Amino acid sequence: MFKISGFYDEVSPDLNTQVKIIKKLNGKYICPRLIQTKNIASYTAEEFGKEILPVLMKNEIKISSIGSPIGKIDLNDSQAYASQLKKLKELVKIAEMANCKYIRCFSFFTGPNPTDRDLRQVVAKWRGFLEEVEGHNVTILHENEKKIFGDIPSRVLDLYYSLNHPQFKLCYDASNYIQCGVDPRDAFLKTKDYTVYYHMKDCYHGVEVPLGTGEGRIKELLADLVADDYTGFLTLEPHTAKYAMLKRFFAIIPFLTFTKMGRVFRKIGKDSGIPVMRKVTREEVMIMQHENLLKLIKEINGKYE
Repeated sequence: MFKISGFYDEVSPDLNTQVKIIKKLNGKYICPRLIQTKNIASYTAEEFGKEILPVLMKNEIKISSIGSPIGKIDLNDSQAYASQLKKLKELVKIAEMANCKYIRCFSFFTGPNPTDRDLRQVVAKWRGFLEEVEGHNVTILHENEKKIFGDIPSRVLDLYYSLNHPQFKLCYDASNYIQCGVDPRDAFLKTKDYTVYYHMKDCYHGVEVPLGTGEGRIKELLADLVADDYTGFLTLEPHTAKYAMLKRFFAIIPFLTFTKMGRVFRKIGKDSGIPVMRKVTREEVMIMQHENLLKLIKEINGKYE
């Protein structure tokens, strides 16, 4: 039984709008990232308890994971790291307050071709992160992201084995792997034993596309998860802004029509039956992704809530 969540700030940062779209999709979960005027990591636990949690509780919406930006800083920026440790401490309080088990984090910007020295630094700083969750019912999820240390499976596993900590697990993102030149199927097979959370984001030629129409082999991924009796979260992260805000612009300007992004936008329209010049909202893109996900789950005889 899959649990479907999403980064609903991709429709709007307004919390009431996010709740509205969750209700429209008959959802139960949210992955908070941008709420109102600031990122989730900029809230104190007290602010969250007063401003955010009551709205979620009133609407019976639970948090699947906290979509924090912790770890999205330069590896050598000690001042930023100290600031993030303080923010993580508050996020742990927020997670416990909301009965949320997971906080998503990253493994620092290192530049191309990280060295063994970089690995040692990343491990040392991640141990600092893990010290903040020890003694709490919270697990830190590492997401494979572009340009960070853990952007490809080998380095993700180097970090995982080096830390060897029960409160450290992996979050898998097929689109991010593709954009790093990695076969998403190979990445899944190499990391699945340590992965407890999945982002639903497909990609074609480096541009996010509706689920199941790109190179992410999403249907195959879902079938594998069903076979493995996975009962965790699938979190929608469609990056709605690119298609919704740029679609018509790339169709109107002749020289942009034949760029990579222009070609991908035409593919999205063809696959989805959307006319070239029709305006598309970010909400429509989110709904499209949600419908595609449900369709793929049904095709592999999976179940969801």
